[in-house]
Amino acid sequence: MFQFMTSNRIVFGEGALENSLSLIKQYGYSVLLVSGKHSERARLVIDYLNAQKLRYQHVAISGEPNITMVEETAMVGRRFSPGLVVAIGGGSVLDMGKALAAIIPNQGNVYDYVEVVGRCVPLKTKPLPMIAIPTTASTGSEVTRKAVLKSGQDKVKVSLRSPEMIPDVAIVDPTLTYGTDPRISGRGAMETFTHLMESYVCGDPNPLTDMICEEGIRKLAPAILPACLKDDKQARADLSFSAMLGGMASTNAKLGAAHGLAAALCGKLDAPHSVITSRLAPHVMLENINAARLAGREDILARYIHLAQLLTANQQANIEDGIAWVEDMLDKLKLPSISNFGVCSTSFEQVAEDALKSSSIKGNPIPLTIERLVYILNQVCSCQGECQEPAEIQMSGNVELLYDSLVEESPEQGGKHKSAY
Repeated sequence: MFQFMTSNRIVFGEGALENSLSLIKQYGYSVLLVSGKHSERARLVIDYLNAQKLRYQHVAISGEPNITMVEETAMVGRRFSPGLVVAIGGGSVLDMGKALAAIIPNQGNVYDYVEVVGRCVPLKTKPLPMIAIPTTASTGSEVTRKAVLKSGQDKVKVSLRSPEMIPDVAIVDPTLTYGTDPRISGRGAMETFTHLMESYVCGDPNPLTDMICEEGIRKLAPAILPACLKDDKQARADLSFSAMLGGMASTNAKLGAAHGLAAALCGKLDAPHSVITSRLAPHVMLENINAARLAGREDILARYIHLAQLLTANQQANIEDGIAWVEDMLDKLKLPSISNFGVCSTSFEQVAEDALKSSSIKGNPIPLTIERLVYILNQVCSCQGECQEPAEIQMSGNVELLYDSLVEESPEQGGKHKSAY
């Protein structure tokens, strides 16, 4: 037996956003808009809200969301009392939007509801209606039931999760991804791959997620380089489609050790989640394959063989060809090494212990011991404790209130007032 859940409505294709703006008014006249700090791609939404004279509050986030950001923004949101959340941006923005939609109508603090470090209490009140509009092809958060948040005090990434957190509407318009920086596109595409790969080989697959993963990988594999390096429009559309399928797959199947280790590392390093999962992926694949061979798990090995055939479009491909494909993509996309972020400053044993507490690793196709997880980390960073200095990338989260209908002067209409919290 299996079940499948996704957004109530999905609008996909070029021009999808412009043609779907009227959906906003179906949920009332009070909107909490969540975007990235550069809100140019949200301009269509902002113009629509102003033209329709809707009451709205606009918050912009930078970096990856953390629990404190959600709690503080939810306090401001409750005073505004929105009837709908619209989130437009990358995966972090969509996760922030989903978290706010869930927390604003619920009492208590975020730690009451998050996994691993919190009480993991079910949401008592249904989340606010939400429309998710991705501007990157990456996490597929527009169709998932969780928001991934950093816990600063515990130095891990955790999930706020509920089936009711799946956005009511997902508007996936590939034109919003046109012109994205190749580095951001590359790490997003490999995050999509990791979602599809881990969902496909996980310990709890089902026929429907298998079909979704296979189609997602078929679309993704030939599209990555022309989309990320040449900004090819059809390839961009294929990436957006694959990212959405990856979100569906990870919601309805399971993930694995790459995401489990990333959850532990992301709280300890100032590094993008997508870079960590992508760099871990080939090493996790190899360790799972070795463990499956030792255990005589032909079913797991068969999935990795078929994965290699899909990635390479070669029916004669073997398991090693699949790993080689991943490593070749990482090299061509020039994704930074985790060593650039000072991974050796962490305790690999502690990272492995934290990873085993994550929900993601429970979906790994075969159990991995702490020793095997530490071995994976040593393969990712074999610098003998001499990592480079951490890269100058600031992923610490921040929120700004850009506009509030209750405030007399709007910065988007010429005012200068902004509130950071």
